[in-house]
Amino acid sequence: MSYRWAMQLAIEGDLRFLSHHDMMRAFERISSRAKLPLKHSQGFNPRPVFSLTCPRPVGVTTRDDRLVFALNGSIEEADLLARLNHHSLEGMQFISGRILDKVKTLHPTSVAYEMPLPENRIEEITRCAEKLKDKPTWPVQRKLKTKRGKRPTTETREVDIKPKLSKLEISNNMLEFICIEQNGAWARPGEVLELVGLTGPKHLAELVRIKIEDEFEK
Repeated sequence: MSYRWAMQLAIEGDLRFLSHHDMMRAFERISSRAKLPLKHSQGFNPRPVFSLTCPRPVGVTTRDDRLVFALNGSIEEADLLARLNHHSLEGMQFISGRILDKVKTLHPTSVAYEMPLPENRIEEITRCAEKLKDKPTWPVQRKLKTKRGKRPTTETREVDIKPKLSKLEISNNMLEFICIEQNGAWARPGEVLELVGLTGPKHLAELVRIKIEDEFEK
């Protein structure tokens, strides 16, 4: 009998700069070294199937990622966590796990972030955040990859991200915001930082994802 698990894990330090593909390879190696009875895909080249329900942007620290995989046979949560953490990488910690319903998909509904503000810009950014409250829209310029014929191209499109945020405020010299889904679309964390004048990868690397709220859908 197989069991689907959703693991909560934290990623910090240099490990936050790994790409999504590199993270999947790391999970596969860690699970192999932990000798977990992973359920594999079907076909010519069966492989263990891992998925992150809400992939984080490269460079962002997270206290709450969701890794989903299936195991053949039962295992206690404490044993599973101990085996994963024993073979984990520096900067990666598995925090908890839960068994999922087989026929339902775990779907994120909101994602919360925070970032300490640069001391010399606290007043400026606070004023910017206050002004946003009175604006009916929060437009940002989003780069989208498209395909014209056989050639991939990049287009820039204006997107209003205000409906995609349930919170944007400054508290105790911290920027705090919560992204929510709107018709299958999300605000990107980097776009939210740009709204308050924090542009560039340097600031993105100071951002911390603190919480994912999720629900089941068929």
